[in-house]
Amino acid sequence: MATTRASLLLSLKNRSNAEAWREFHQLYAPLLYGYARARGLPHDDAEEVRDQCLEIVTRKMPTFAYDKERGGFKNWLRRIADYKVVDFFRTRRERRADTEKIRSIRDVEPSPAEIWEQSWRHEHLLYCVEKARAHASETNFRAFQMLVLDNCTVKDVCTNLGLNTNQVYLAKARMLEHVSRLMADFDEDS
Repeated sequence: MATTRASLLLSLKNRSNAEAWREFHQLYAPLLYGYARARGLPHDDAEEVRDQCLEIVTRKMPTFAYDKERGGFKNWLRRIADYKVVDFFRTRRERRADTEKIRSIRDVEPSPAEIWEQSWRHEHLLYCVEKARAHASETNFRAFQMLVLDNCTVKDVCTNLGLNTNQVYLAKARMLEHVSRLMADFDEDS
């Protein structure tokens, strides 16, 4: 399947490419949901905003022109998400005539741009770790997971997996290298 976002986006021009749309959904649905939650929407409303964003993308993707000079896909998707979040607050305010929630947001909270960037990086990192997992042995992935994701000590990893220290560090280095290459593909397309 597509290894970079640019090639994935090209694949999505064909609405019947189920594999490309499945990969797209796997990567971007959690990003859109997490962004809506980070902007203050409750679970059900964040799901609704996510679904509305995905519907827009599905409808507009066949005519979407990837143009990095104009901000590319990342900025286009963020504009859609921002619009839908703001629209949610606007329509809710109209229904309830309650602006206290919006007024109570403090300036020390991250800006929408910061929330988007954090969500973007986090979801792409998780996606790349899963992609890299497919190219690693189960033992190497488990060593990486215990050491990096679960914050276990090297000694604990060695004991639990029956590896020596060098094997644990080598497994970590290989996984990090693979994840870094995958992340670079996304950064290149941003």
